[in-house]
Amino acid sequence: MQLLFCADLGTSALKAALIDTAGVLHGYCRSPYENEESPLVWLSALAAALQALDCQCPGARASAVIVSGNGPTLAPVTAEGESLRPLYWYDPVEALKGPSFFLPHIGAFKKYDPRGFERTRFFFSPQAWISWQLGAQMVTVLPHRGYEPFYWDGRQCESLGIDSKLFPPFVTMGRIIGTMGNGWRDKTELYAAESPGQRLLPPGIPIIAGASDFIMALIGTGSLEPGMVCNRTGSSEGINVCVAEKPAELPKELRGSPGAQEDLRILPHAIEGLWNLGVVIKKSGKLLEDFRSAGYKEISYGPLVAKILTDPFHPGRAALNAIGSSFLEALGELEKLGVPVKELTISGSQSRSSLWNQYKADLSGRVFKVPEIPDAELGGDAVLGALALEAPQGAPDGAAIRKKTAAMIRIRETYYPASSAGLNSPAAP
Repeated sequence: MQLLFCADLGTSALKAALIDTAGVLHGYCRSPYENEESPLVWLSALAAALQALDCQCPGARASAVIVSGNGPTLAPVTAEGESLRPLYWYDPVEALKGPSFFLPHIGAFKKYDPRGFERTRFFFSPQAWISWQLGAQMVTVLPHRGYEPFYWDGRQCESLGIDSKLFPPFVTMGRIIGTMGNGWRDKTELYAAESPGQRLLPPGIPIIAGASDFIMALIGTGSLEPGMVCNRTGSSEGINVCVAEKPAELPKELRGSPGAQEDLRILPHAIEGLWNLGVVIKKSGKLLEDFRSAGYKEISYGPLVAKILTDPFHPGRAALNAIGSSFLEALGELEKLGVPVKELTISGSQSRSSLWNQYKADLSGRVFKVPEIPDAELGGDAVLGALALEAPQGAPDGAAIRKKTAAMIRIRETYYPASSAGLNSPAAP
């Protein structure tokens, strides 16, 4: 089996793994960012991940690299090659007409930092930026062409006075967009001879276009058929339901607002022709992380959750209850739209705690499944990487993605609710 180096640029950390083309996880690490002021911290986190995986898997050599990342974050790069502070997905923006999730951030950048905007030559998504640093072409990665207006198009750019030439050309996910050896090693000593980067990512291996983290999580949880539900967790949390037809426009009372805790969205699915009805819970994991940072930094996520859930008087109980309450509210919003959710495949940081998974199952009355690769973005990366190695000349279609996902993505654990009382279970903490 060939090994794939998969990385995902999250909000607060880079996650990386070595996964083979049969879907077996060989090594995993999480590298937090030191600060948020420069995308160069993404490279530093990548270097730390390479070192960790080199120690975990001595002698391993990847056959390909694929990177995904959070959206709609963008990295501005000047004509001189300087990378400015990223425009993060959580930065405040003003509502604009049109479906684009990215252009409001550029509009705010243009308004509040006109000098930085004038200096910018290109805007990259995080995964495209780091792939470019490694040696890939300048690209913007789309799941498929149906996503173009949700990124940008000529009409929306013209209405905002933004030159569309500021964006690298679109390519669809799963394409080979370059090879290792023309980028990172020429710009830093971190890719010097005999370094972990040189050993794990040898020159000449292909760099494959990874999509946004949300899309990769849909693939990595196997949520590719109508009715399937992905529950992606992290600093924020999403519940994404695959539906066969585009739902009608959301009622005004259910649409998310800039200050809302939940945000309902209708987007094309990872599989062209299907649709995603999603709820974004903006501060899910961040509530617990803020509590942890206030006095429990020495305790990692899993043990802290265990302490809270086994002690009804623990001061962190309020944070967990707030997360649980937001989750129930998000499920309720989907119910209002006539989309019942009975079973979810969960991924991300929360999925690593068996106590937390059982808590959510008991609280909601739903069944939760955890994949063997709990960070589903990395599992989705591996699926696209394996497809690209098999057919390097093009991008995979929906049928190929489904087939490869079925072969590589497997469920490790299933959690059933202790009570059938459902949302109003009296056993809910």
